Amino acid sequence: MRRTAPDAERPTHARPAGRGGVRGLLSAIGLLLAVVCVVGLFVGRQAQQLVTGEDATVRAVARCAEGGGPGTEPAHCEGEWQFADGRTSMGDIQGPEVAKGDTVFAGRGWAYASQTRLSLQVWIPVGLCTACVGVAGAFWVVYRRDQRAAVLMKPAPVPDGMARS
Repeated sequence: MRRTAPDAERPTHARPAGRGGVRGLLSAIGLLLAVVCVVGLFVGRQAQQLVTGEDATVRAVARCAEGGGPGTEPAHCEGEWQFADGRTSMGDIQGPEVAKGDTVFAGRGWAYASQTRLSLQVWIPVGLCTACVGVAGAFWVVYRRDQRAAVLMKPAPVPDGMARS
């Protein structure tokens, strides 16, 4: 076993250059996918309704419940509606009170008093998620740029016995 003096410099082992960057990139991509999946699960049903829904006319309203306060159901009415092609459906109509003859945005078994309400439920979380991903991407770009600049600005090692001029 070879012994070295306590004040002797120990050799430094450099980490492979590409390995940390790849690991960081894979972590960032994994986080991005996780965020997209969570947002997709959160707004997936509403997004499907937004794509498949169509205008319908309310035929009957059974009862309405006011809501919207903390810990209560949102305002909704139970009713029946008819689509332009003659099909009918029934269920909850989300939103403020509606009356017979009103136009709602609906599908089979669901309806919203207006398409705007459903659009907001989809686009606000998607917009916030997109903004967060954009900010995270910008931070990553700045971090990588600073990391590269630090490597380029690092002075070259001076061999023993030579003086720096």
